[in-house]
Amino acid sequence: MSFDIIDAEQCFSKDMNPYTLIPGEFNVFKPYFQERQGTPKKKQRKSPSITDVETEKRHEELRPLLTNCIDKLQAVWSKHEQNSTEPKEIKNEIDFPSIQSMVESVHNRFTSQHDERIELPEENDDDAAYRDLDIFSVFNKICINSAQRLKQIEITPSAKYLIPPRSSFIMGSMTDSSLQQLSDYVSSLGGADLIVIDPPWPNKSVHRSSKYETQDIYDLFTIPIKDMINENSVVAVWVTNKPKFRKFIIHKLFPAWELECKAEWVWLKVTTEGQCIFPLDSSHKKPYEQLIIGHRQKASDLPSRHVIVSVPSLRHSRKPPLQDVILPYLKNKERPVCVEMFARCLTPGWISWGNECLKFQHTEYFEKRAS
Repeated sequence: MSFDIIDAEQCFSKDMNPYTLIPGEFNVFKPYFQERQGTPKKKQRKSPSITDVETEKRHEELRPLLTNCIDKLQAVWSKHEQNSTEPKEIKNEIDFPSIQSMVESVHNRFTSQHDERIELPEENDDDAAYRDLDIFSVFNKICINSAQRLKQIEITPSAKYLIPPRSSFIMGSMTDSSLQQLSDYVSSLGGADLIVIDPPWPNKSVHRSSKYETQDIYDLFTIPIKDMINENSVVAVWVTNKPKFRKFIIHKLFPAWELECKAEWVWLKVTTEGQCIFPLDSSHKKPYEQLIIGHRQKASDLPSRHVIVSVPSLRHSRKPPLQDVILPYLKNKERPVCVEMFARCLTPGWISWGNECLKFQHTEYFEKRAS
């Protein structure tokens, strides 16, 4: 099959026993363009920009791959039950990015955080939360859950977060010591087998809540990827459909990291009915995003072109989990070292870095299964 279907709700619930993701997080029942119908506004026609021309050229390159996938999708698509389409209001969340600079200031003045690690202790009670982390101490530390089951941490009395089994995380930004901590930690494990990066690309139409200090795409050069990879590592970077960002990754960023572009995959966003969330040929917005995959080896088993199909989250900027679709192509399949950068959730068995990597781990995003 030329595409993989990802059930994101199921994937995000995997190994989180006795919890499961709350229902409705991926309930996109209708294409966005149908839900936003109204009186069309007359717009003056203007000549297409260079970006528009290049975007359309790239779209024409991808179109045969996508239409082939769409033609075959309905035969294998499992339709979802149509329940509520409104996402649950999550109360008592911590807005980590908004307090980042204050936390860093306190850390830099009063403490030395480098190489600090926190091993979450074993608890007899699954509901017992680790309470020695507060809003200040959660940053710039490697927090490790080496157990085979999930743990809870309590940052404030009303903000508890679930830490998946065999996972670790570092809360930090591009401007603090956390990148070096991440690099040292990953290097101590023999280097990463897989690194997935989801940079907050500049986008005038999206006001993303994250405040990573990457106002300029060239800041990505400061990520010490070369220190975190080995000869067999795979590095995958999510990118918007803006042509200059794709070119930047392939022709500048990957060479700086001593990688070659080996594959370009596409995430096709569909509704629960298996329909594209936007018309495939829409000039306004495309129903897909791209994943650029780099490798050091000249030969690679990775398909050079591939489509990932999933229903997008109702919440902004939550990518589909990639563990099940990329892990089969890694050389180390038994216990791979996998890293997600600019993460907004944690994955069992993975290392996550970013200033929002606990966001979707808040206990209110989950519900406890009936025993």
